[in-house]
Amino acid sequence: MKGADAVRLPIAEIRLDGGTQPRTALDFTAIDDYAEAMAAGVQFPPVVVFHDGEHYWLADGFHRLKAAFASGFDAIDCELRQSTLEDAQWYSFSANKTNGLRRTNEDKQRAVKSALLHPRAAEMSNSAIARHVGVDEATVRNWRTRLAASSEIPKIDTRTVSRQGSTYKQRTTRIGRRSRTNASAPDPEPSELAHCSQTQDDLLRAVAVLADCKAAPAGLAHEILARPGREQILAQMEKAHEFLAFCLAEIR
Repeated sequence: MKGADAVRLPIAEIRLDGGTQPRTALDFTAIDDYAEAMAAGVQFPPVVVFHDGEHYWLADGFHRLKAAFASGFDAIDCELRQSTLEDAQWYSFSANKTNGLRRTNEDKQRAVKSALLHPRAAEMSNSAIARHVGVDEATVRNWRTRLAASSEIPKIDTRTVSRQGSTYKQRTTRIGRRSRTNASAPDPEPSELAHCSQTQDDLLRAVAVLADCKAAPAGLAHEILARPGREQILAQMEKAHEFLAFCLAEIR
């Protein structure tokens, strides 16, 4: 996807029917307020539009575009991105998570469901989708379970897991299950036993540190965000979270 360009486009050429509106409904009171402000000369941020070579798809700014039209404008300032409708849809799921007109809980639920139904979500973790949409991981996990149960999205048979510096595929159908017999399993080598013992010790120490942590979550989060390597820290925390979730599922 190419970078964005600042342009002014005719409102009539911008399409709104591409599945890029994650809100359940528009707030017409907000549209009236925006329209009044625009008519008085207030400048609003440009709307975000994706151009696929043929059509212009609105990805963010439905209230602003409706208000501009209501104010009598026939064109609107746009942040134009050269990409596909699929990219416009994916971008729209993250719109207004930190700015703009505040989303309702229904808006968030609709955005999560739309994101999970999008082709790009198939290989993404619940945590990654949650960060994109701007919701908690549990919301995404619950919706994935519901959509998979109703066959609206396929159940994931395998997922990519990273542990101890190694990345591999794990069958999700085995999570939480124990083998009835290990008779056919080969005896572990002494070196493997030593490695497992060391891994167990490391894990127990890590869990103990977390259990004894007296820092408030908000304060700890602030400290992490202030560090230069915060992206790497967050990535490692996500891996640790998934690993511990697998452990709990296996135990239960």
